[in-house]
Amino acid sequence: MNIKYSILMAFLSLLLVCFINGCASINQSLTPGTKIVKSDFDNSIDVVQEPVSAASSLSEAWHTLGFRWNSKAPDIVFVTAGAHGVTNITGLSFNIDGKIVDLEPASTLTNYDKWSTRQFKMDLPTFRKMAAAKDVKMKVVMIDTYSVSSFGQSEPDAVVSGKFSEFLSEVDKQLSNK
Repeated sequence: MNIKYSILMAFLSLLLVCFINGCASINQSLTPGTKIVKSDFDNSIDVVQEPVSAASSLSEAWHTLGFRWNSKAPDIVFVTAGAHGVTNITGLSFNIDGKIVDLEPASTLTNYDKWSTRQFKMDLPTFRKMAAAKDVKMKVVMIDTYSVSSFGQSEPDAVVSGKFSEFLSEVDKQLSNK
């Protein structure tokens, strides 16, 4: 009886591990991926990752993060930070493996819908460091408060953690086409 119980427990443990890993990959596949958009106006190319969850657990602030690179400004990545509800986003900072980076706004106002979002500018080398970082804390600053979420290589449960490599791969393709 003990051997059957041990086999059953081992099987259930394996099943649980497969389920957890499967959920992470399903989460990646059900969220928007990187897309390439060519402008009919000036033939510029945008590489776009729509905002996805940037929180590694439900105990963190409910943030989103998206990014856009444009061939007309190849040294900049436009980062779109989002906070749930209607709130005025005034600032965005990252703690990238212990180094604090404050971003400059790229838009004058916060956009409001189900999410409040605002776009900021980050230089491409810093974005690459963030994409490769083990631990990233994102601080979204509102008028009289702030909230923090986390992602990075050590936080695979944050959906955004799995979006950097495809995005940068497409950016690198565009840079090599110049």
